[in-house]
Order: sequence, then structure tokens, then C-alpha cells
Amino acid sequence: MSHKKIIYIFTLYTLALCSYIANPTKSEEIDNIRNYEYIPNKGFVVNIENFDLEFDRQIKHIDSNKTSDELDKLNLFETIKIDTPKIWLNQWKNSKTEEDKKLYKKYNKQILIPNPNNNETVYQLLVMSRNAYVSPNENDWVDLTQFGWDILYPFGWSSDNNDKTANNVRGYIFKNERTKSIVVSIKGTSAGLFGIGGPTAENDKYNDNMMFSCCCAIVDVTWKGICGCHSGINLTCENTCLREEAKSYKNSYYEQLKHVLVHIQEYRVHHGYDVFFTGHSLGGALASLSGLTFFAPVMTFEAPGEAQFALRIGIHPGIEEYKNLPVYHFGNNGDPIYLGKCTGITSACYYSGFAMETKCHIGKMYTFDLDKNKENNPDENIPDDNNPDENIPENNDPSTPSPSPTPTTTKSPFRNPFKPKPTNKSTESPVFLINKSSKDEHQFHLFLEKRSKEMESYDMDHSLKTPTNPGKLNMLHHRVDYVIGLLTGWKGDWPTEEIQDSCVDCENWTFIEREGDEGRTDPPFV
Repeated sequence: MSHKKIIYIFTLYTLALCSYIANPTKSEEIDNIRNYEYIPNKGFVVNIENFDLEFDRQIKHIDSNKTSDELDKLNLFETIKIDTPKIWLNQWKNSKTEEDKKLYKKYNKQILIPNPNNNETVYQLLVMSRNAYVSPNENDWVDLTQFGWDILYPFGWSSDNNDKTANNVRGYIFKNERTKSIVVSIKGTSAGLFGIGGPTAENDKYNDNMMFSCCCAIVDVTWKGICGCHSGINLTCENTCLREEAKSYKNSYYEQLKHVLVHIQEYRVHHGYDVFFTGHSLGGALASLSGLTFFAPVMTFEAPGEAQFALRIGIHPGIEEYKNLPVYHFGNNGDPIYLGKCTGITSACYYSGFAMETKCHIGKMYTFDLDKNKENNPDENIPDDNNPDENIPENNDPSTPSPSPTPTTTKSPFRNPFKPKPTNKSTESPVFLINKSSKDEHQFHLFLEKRSKEMESYDMDHSLKTPTNPGKLNMLHHRVDYVIGLLTGWKGDWPTEEIQDSCVDCENWTFIEREGDEGRTDPPFV
């Protein structure tokens, strides 16, 4: 090769290298465009073909340069094997797709699930549910890389306030290369109880009311319905209409998730990853519905009853079938939304326009009894009722994170990232995890001033004040950070597994079919 050719090639290489160094942002933008695809009305989804799926060669070096303590943390997420539900096996076996045939071959005997009786496993999924509310660039983000979890990709997020994707379902998909596990974490409601919330607030509330109301969010004659299924007769609704609306209403988060989550099958089928779903509140209900759709284990936190909506969209497996499904709901007996008791004119849901009427869950429930944890109750560290200025929540959304309780001195089996390392225990103070918003706080004060007398006259049992009785219904018990504080400081027995095999939703309603259909149907036992 001549000297001129060598000089020419070297010059081109140098120019290319300088261009890359001088324009790192452009390179990042190209990566984002390659890896994430914008679909109108659905948000950002992953272009799976351009993802590097060769994790096996990466995992060969994952343990190098790690201390024994770091390796121990990687093993804290515990999975166990259970018999694969027959309803899933039959679906895979009878399917004609190659993907389902491979899943049948993989799970024809047993399937891996997160251990619902292992507090570290429950804790990590709870933190993923919490992270679904925030951007990884925010101070509120809790890093789980020490446990082996990295973000595979986000969905529904956008930094542009004018971007329509900001109003759609959001969440993250985490991967653990060591255990070959994927967790889909789905964001819950960001709509504030009193009309304050983020860019998804409007659609969050609409999905809540479509999924968890008895009939188009018509609670009483003062409420305007959000769909046309009410028959015009008091407490009478058209079943056929409800089923059609549930499957096709605009901005349905469940339908959006089906478009996003189809990509996880690539990892599950062709690369051997186990897939789990998790979420808090609305995100928990969506996690359950997604698990039922994609036949994957689920663990939710403070989720409202999703059984009725599952019945309407045709994925309810029936009582006998779901007794064996790996769907686990964690909640507490002081949360009115989880219990389906955030109803009536004295409830905070009623005042804020949320028709959270359902209480029946598919799968198994683990309910923490707050009265059995008095010795170490998270409510002890919430400001006193007698000081209204200190009692205003920094974020008044029941589903989004709130200030964490003051760390207790009791040794917990959980690894709590919210506990600081104080230099002086006497000056230890609460850890505030939410960025302050003076605008939201001002709006909240105005609401309280306007509603204070009316709320007092009704003696609201779902108030925003600290309850004197730990087990009393209170919206604070629904907040995701309250739940983290509860679990990390829990001193009682682990709750026992329960199944709602005789639960009935909307028992006061009459459901009729349209003319020419089968006729009147009673609310089914779910």
C-alpha cells in the first residue's frame, strides 16, 4: 500500500473520530431513534430488532470484580417453582404459533414465580412499582442495580410536554441478566385526588373510572356518565354495552399495553427469560390483566379490584381456574381503594370524581392487618392532626409517592434505600422523596379552604388526616411510600394467603342484555 493511501485512510479515520467526540449528543439521539419507535396514540415502543439480545456473553463477566457482599445482594430476589396452571398450558398447547409451542415446551410442568413469602423479593418488586411513577433522572428514583436490575427500556415516557405520548400508559421493563428475569412495572394513577397531577392525570382518571366503576362512572344522579351504557333506570346497566366499551374505549391503557408488551415475548421465547408483572394501584390492576393476557406471574400492591373488568374484556378465568394462578395482591386493611370501600358521599374518591367501586381480585391476596403492627406503625411518624400546616401532604395523589416515614430503630428484614445514615440519631429527620411543587401545594390549600367545612360536616372517614386507629380506612394507607414504610417496618406475622371465592361486585346493580340477547344477568361471582 502506498504512503498516500495510508495517509488518506488515517486522515479519514481521524476526522470520523473527531466528529464522534465533538457530537456525542447526536450519537445518543441516533441510538434513541434506533431503539425506540413512536407509534401515534400508543407512545414509544421498542424496536426489538435493533436491541442487543446477546446477554449470555455479557453475563460471563457480571461477577468479575464484585465483592462477596455485592454478590449476596444479587441473590436476594428469590423465585420458586409451582405447577404451571392448566389453563395456560392448554392455551399454549392448542395454539398454532411457534412461540406458544416453545412456551408450552418450556413450562409444560412447572413455572418460576417470585416468592410471595420472601420479604426481600416482595420489597424489590414494590420498589420497581414505585419507580414506575418517576423518571430515572429524578431524585425520587431508587436504584436497584445493586440487586442486579437494570432498565431494559421505558415505555410511554416523553420529555416533551406537547407530546401526546406523555398522556399514555407508562412504566419500565427491568432485566436481570444473572437470573435471566424480566419485570414489567406499570405506573399507577398520577391524577391528584383534587384535580392536581402530572401529564397523564386526565387519562389515568378516565381509565380508573372505566375499569373500576359499576356502570360508566355513574355513582348517583349527580354524576355524568363517561359511556352510554346506563339504561336510564336507576341502578340498571346494559351488559352488552359495557363489554363493548371495555374492549374499545379511547386511550385504554390495557390495549396500549398489549402493543408495548408484545416485544417481551422475544426475550421470553427465544432467549429464555422469565417474565413477571408488577405495579401499584391502577398499575397493579393493569399488571394483573397483562399477566392474564400474556400468561405470566404477577405481584401487585394496593390494586383496586380488577376481576369485573377482566370479565368484561373476556380474560376472566373463572373461580376454579384462578385459584391456581400465580397472581398475588398485596394490600392493607386500612386502604379503602384496595378494599373497594372508597365509595359514598363521605369518601375522598367521591369528592374527587373517582368511581372506585370494585373490590374483587383475581388470584390470591396478602392483606396486612395494621392493628397487628401497632408496635411499629408507620402512622406514628406522620405529622400530628392538630397542626394543619404540617399535615398537608407534599403530594396529594393517593397513588404517587409521598414523604417516607421517619426511619425506625427496629431492625428490619428489608433493605430500605430510604433510610439515611445519620451522624447523630438525635437529629435524625424524615426522608422526603418527593420534589416540592409550590403550585400543587397552593392549589391543595385552596381546595382545603373551600371544602373544609363541608368535609367536617360529613365526618369523612376517608380523610387525609392521620388516623388515630391504625386499621381505620384512610387514603394515606394507599400511597406507595406508605406501603414501603409499612413493609420495611413490619413487626407482625406475614399475612396468610386468601382467595376471594365468594366476592360479588356491584351487587346493588341490575345488569340487562340488549333486546334479542339472552336477557337479564345477575352480577357474577368472581
